[in-house]
Amino acid sequence: MSGRARVLVTGASGVLGTALLAVLDEYEVVAAVHRRLPAGSGRVVQLDLTAPRLGLEAGDYRRLCAEVDVVVHSAAIVNFTADQAEVDRVNIEGLGRVVEFAADADALLVHVSTAFVVRHVDLGGTLGAVDAAKSSARPDEYVSSKLAGERMVRGCGLDAVIVRPSVIIGDSRTGEMRQSQGVHSLAEATLRGTIPFIPAVEGAQVDVVPQDYVARCVRAVLDSEVRDGDYWATAGEHALSIPRFIELVREVGGEAGLVVPEIRIVEPSIVDRLVRPAFEDVLSPEDLKKLDGLLAVCGFVVIPDKLPSSLDALIAGEVPLGRDDYEEAWRVSVRRLIRELNAPNRHAPAFSWAD
Repeated sequence: MSGRARVLVTGASGVLGTALLAVLDEYEVVAAVHRRLPAGSGRVVQLDLTAPRLGLEAGDYRRLCAEVDVVVHSAAIVNFTADQAEVDRVNIEGLGRVVEFAADADALLVHVSTAFVVRHVDLGGTLGAVDAAKSSARPDEYVSSKLAGERMVRGCGLDAVIVRPSVIIGDSRTGEMRQSQGVHSLAEATLRGTIPFIPAVEGAQVDVVPQDYVARCVRAVLDSEVRDGDYWATAGEHALSIPRFIELVREVGGEAGLVVPEIRIVEPSIVDRLVRPAFEDVLSPEDLKKLDGLLAVCGFVVIPDKLPSSLDALIAGEVPLGRDDYEEAWRVSVRRLIRELNAPNRHAPAFSWAD
């Protein structure tokens, strides 16, 4: 693909979108946003994925179609506490409008999905550790919407590439990102001691990948001029084991002077049957709902098997891709989390600091 191809990036002010703008400097980029305007993004267009013609007047829509060669669709609702109707409105109906636009523009569609669709298929749609009615977080609804989106993309008849990232964390060097992810909620609960255990089978792991790695993966897809295929932006064989995940969180917390309690790993099968009931008499309904939300996040981010990965083939040589590099990227992300949680303008309780 020509380095001056014109690329429309949806969700340009989001976690991945901001990282994409940083690496697509050899392309003519139109940054599509809904509300927030990303700094230094060049040309910006405000779109509404829930509206006909993406919220544009007919003439403006036609002009944008004539201008765009590629659509990189990274806009999505990833909030596990969001209403299901809102998730579907953006992640499914909104994708449908982006597909229509790509067809009208005769453009390649690069759709950013999630690597966890494979688990949804394998488990028959049961990713959470608890009943959704109990929980403040419902990751299964998000994954269901992404699975439906993939089926839509594959059935649309367009040239389309699917990129499947695992859990996206902040920049590998700075940890900075637009918004924390579910895995950061788990790390925060570990630091605070508000989650007493993590449900995980033996050998389970957490697959986190820095946002700049995923952005480079997308750029490599554009550079390669492929018109079809699935690409996995994951840590793959370098995913963190659950004990190592906990160890790194406690290590970084200790560096910052935090008193980080130990946390147990328990078999998922006994959580609802034996472990969780023990907390029903000692936690308020609100706190119990939060605990169930964290357990649901665990059911999403804690995976029993390694995910496929395409990163070595796509970006080897651009960034280090060894186990130590993924571990350091997670350390950096946790350090950023601690800074954010102890910022003066944050209303949440501060951590307990060691003397």
